[in-house]
Amino acid sequence: FWQSRSAAACALMLAVQPVQAFEDLNPAESLSVELFQKNTPGVVFITNEVFKLSQSELQAVPKGTGSGWVYDDEGHIVTNYHVIEQSSFVTVKFIEGTEVVAKVVGADPYSDVAVLKVDLPASRQSLLRPLAKGMSANLRVGQEVFAIGNPFGLDHTLTKGIVSGVGRTIQSVGGRPIQGAIQTDASINPGNSGGPLLNSKGQVIGMNTAVIAGATGTGFAIPEDTVSARVGSILKFGYVKRAGLGLYLGQDGLAQRLSGRPGGVVAGLQINSAAGKAGVKPGDILQEIDSRRITTVNDIYAVLDEHQPGDMVKVRLLRPDKPEELGLPESKITFTPTSLDVMLLEVQEQGQRS
Repeated sequence: FWQSRSAAACALMLAVQPVQAFEDLNPAESLSVELFQKNTPGVVFITNEVFKLSQSELQAVPKGTGSGWVYDDEGHIVTNYHVIEQSSFVTVKFIEGTEVVAKVVGADPYSDVAVLKVDLPASRQSLLRPLAKGMSANLRVGQEVFAIGNPFGLDHTLTKGIVSGVGRTIQSVGGRPIQGAIQTDASINPGNSGGPLLNSKGQVIGMNTAVIAGATGTGFAIPEDTVSARVGSILKFGYVKRAGLGLYLGQDGLAQRLSGRPGGVVAGLQINSAAGKAGVKPGDILQEIDSRRITTVNDIYAVLDEHQPGDMVKVRLLRPDKPEELGLPESKITFTPTSLDVMLLEVQEQGQRS
């Protein structure tokens, strides 16, 4: 369904008019005002609603709110997975008041990205104002960023800050680490989740997603390069295709205790796994994948996130001559360096499989 509020429409008309000369603005202020006016129509308010039985009536009750933005002219909206998690249905509200029930096209808890789709009548197609896509790979610490969202239910709020750090690792709601996260001091509060983080050109460079509880001025955004890759896979397949080795690792630090060298101990293999087909065996100690050192399961995730099913990777490992004696006191085990070429297969994350 959709509905429009005339008062809100009037507010939009005022909001997007050219900057008025009520006071002089310096160049930095003019940039901020123009960036907000240009991009805020493409930012939406998202409500996650669930059905609950109350006095013998089934009612829709808001479970949570967040933000998102128009991804393309076809009506796709992107947001965080945790914004729409466990919803009975999701509503999307545009800046001038139109509300639409959205369909969930696909979602990925492991990168905290979800794609929605809204169907608007011909008279409302102009509401689809896709935001410009930027690149997150070359971000520099210190450059200015802008966050637009709906914190605490306050529609379309702008906050400004800088890139405080790059290459951070944060935990997703699915339990898998999100690599390359952007740290910023631009205020990100409840309700900002899923909204865009913009550069000074008004291009999306990240998706606002998390704050550290109790910390001031420390927020995180999923890098745009990751968002685009996940959205592209969801739009093509309905889910995120991931490459994997199909193996289980032992606890971090176990390789050091067993062999005196860092790495990841292969605790088990999935049936018909990529690693197993290439010759990896339980007890092997992974040391490198494509020349990148492996010491924890997160190191493997970081490498695999850059690959697709069908890609070939070079795996270097240490192979024990007596794997059955690993961990036994006074056992003398010789580890032989081994190199294998592994063709990655599509896997579904579950437990500690990589």
